[in-house]
Amino acid sequence: MDRLQDKVAARVRPGERPGKPKGPSRADRTRAKLIDAAIDEFAAFGFHEAKISGIVARAGLTQPTFYLYFKTKEAVHEHLVRRVHDELNHVIEHARLPASVPAVDVREKMRTAIQAFLQYFSDNPKLASIGYFSDGASQVIRDEVVALVSRNIAFEQGAGYFRRDLDPVFVSQCYNGSLERLIKIYLLSGQYSAYELSEKVADVYIRGFLPPELSAAPGPGGQA
Repeated sequence: MDRLQDKVAARVRPGERPGKPKGPSRADRTRAKLIDAAIDEFAAFGFHEAKISGIVARAGLTQPTFYLYFKTKEAVHEHLVRRVHDELNHVIEHARLPASVPAVDVREKMRTAIQAFLQYFSDNPKLASIGYFSDGASQVIRDEVVALVSRNIAFEQGAGYFRRDLDPVFVSQCYNGSLERLIKIYLLSGQYSAYELSEKVADVYIRGFLPPELSAAPGPGGQA
C-alpha cells in the first residue's frame, strides 16, 4: 500500500491535487496576453504603424519575451489572420442547412445561419477588422468566404431551398458584398445587434423587394 501511495505521490507535483485538471500553463497565459495585446495594437494602428514595443507594453511584458513566441511582427499578424480564416470557415461550414428541414422552418434556419456569421463580427470586432476588413491577406479570406457560401447555396439548391436557376457564385458575391458593408455600417457601430440585422437581411433576401401583389404578377413571357 505504501509503495502505491509513493508511486501516486511521485506523479503529482508539489501543490497539485491528484486528479485535478490542469489549467493553462504559464507559457500559454503569456502567449495569450501577447495575442490579445497584438489584437489591440493592430486594431488601433493598422499593420504598418503597429509596433512590437506597443504590443509588449499593452501586455505588460518585455520584447525578449515577445521573441520567445513570435519571430516578427509579421508572424503574430499572420497568426491573427489565420485565426479569423479558421474561425469563419467553421461558422460557415456549420451554417449550411441540412436536406431535411421542414418547409415551415426554412426561413428561420436561414436567418439563424445569417446571425451566426454576423455574431462572429459582433463578438470579435477588433480581430475581424484585422483579419477580414484590412487589405492584403484579408482579401484572400473574403474570396474564400464567397466560395464557401456558394458551395452551401449549391447544396441548398439541391435540397430545394433556393431557386435552381440562380448562379450560386453570383448570389454569394451579392450576399457577401452587401454583408461586408452592412456589418461596418450597422453592426460594428452598434446600431443593430446580430439578431436584429439578421432579421433585416433575411427579410430582403428571402422575401425580396417586390410587394406580394407584384411578385405574383406575370413576368416576361407570361410567367409569374
